[in-house]
Amino acid sequence: MNILISTAGRRVKLVQSFVNAVKRCKIKSKVFTSDYEPLKNSPAAHFSDHYFEVGNISDKNYITELIILCKKYGIKIIIPTIDTELKLLSKNIKLFNKNKIEVIVSKISLVEKFADKIISDKFFRSLEIATPKIYNIKEKFEFPIFLKPNLGSNSKGVYIAKNINQIKPEDIHRENILKMQFIDPAYYDEYTIDMYYDRHSSLVTAVPRVRLKVVGGESNQGITKKNEVLEFVKEKFKILDGAIGCITLQLFKNKTKNNDIIAIEINPRFGGGYPFSLNAGADFAEYIIREYILNEKLSYNENWCENCLNLRYETEVFFKYVKK
Repeated sequence: MNILISTAGRRVKLVQSFVNAVKRCKIKSKVFTSDYEPLKNSPAAHFSDHYFEVGNISDKNYITELIILCKKYGIKIIIPTIDTELKLLSKNIKLFNKNKIEVIVSKISLVEKFADKIISDKFFRSLEIATPKIYNIKEKFEFPIFLKPNLGSNSKGVYIAKNINQIKPEDIHRENILKMQFIDPAYYDEYTIDMYYDRHSSLVTAVPRVRLKVVGGESNQGITKKNEVLEFVKEKFKILDGAIGCITLQLFKNKTKNNDIIAIEINPRFGGGYPFSLNAGADFAEYIIREYILNEKLSYNENWCENCLNLRYETEVFFKYVKK
């Protein structure tokens, strides 16, 4: 039962975690990667057992191509990694299952819910979880405000305006650009929580970390914490209907008022900062192998270390490139 990490891109550590988990679990599975022009564009591809070049996600034959690839190479598990692929794979989950392929992705209802920030806001409020105020176009803004695309990702198009003159003219009346309450980092710590859900949407583990530094929308420095945020997650998200695999929650916690927590968003995939949780001992790759290959039932655990400080850095993949 081989494993495919699709659109692997720069996720070297994620690929390595699966390669290492395969060895540790003493199974014969191979870890493959796929991407568009992987030889040039995917450093992670060079750390897998083998990589495949596939078409663009927008290609009409993308799903068919992926299934053919899986059947040819005995791939039984697919791990999607980017937002644009989640919806496509989740919509076709029955087709993959028909071909005896497990896609570790949440149900389409959940994927679509969390892709829309307005719907996400309503979801949080249904659980009595505070969220930043979203201003109506006709309302008077209380500056500074935080602007972000409703359907965006990776912090693209996100910025802070301290007054009306700092709002881009084209964004003032655009409904797909959210104008939100600014959460002041002087009073709040920003957290990312990596959560793993089993095939029945039950929480297996959750690893909160304070985001000390963010670069390009991804955590660059962070430290894991077992505090009120962990208790909050266990209370509110013990069961998350439709959640499968890695789910990433972002929120703010008041530095002095422990019960003052404000939720921002959920991404139903491996986040770019997941290696922080892995380094602390939360091995989601092993969870997937134990659940989907070894058919083990997973129980909730907190078998990871608190106060693990993670500092990221850039490195290179070098090889002699011969153009075809």
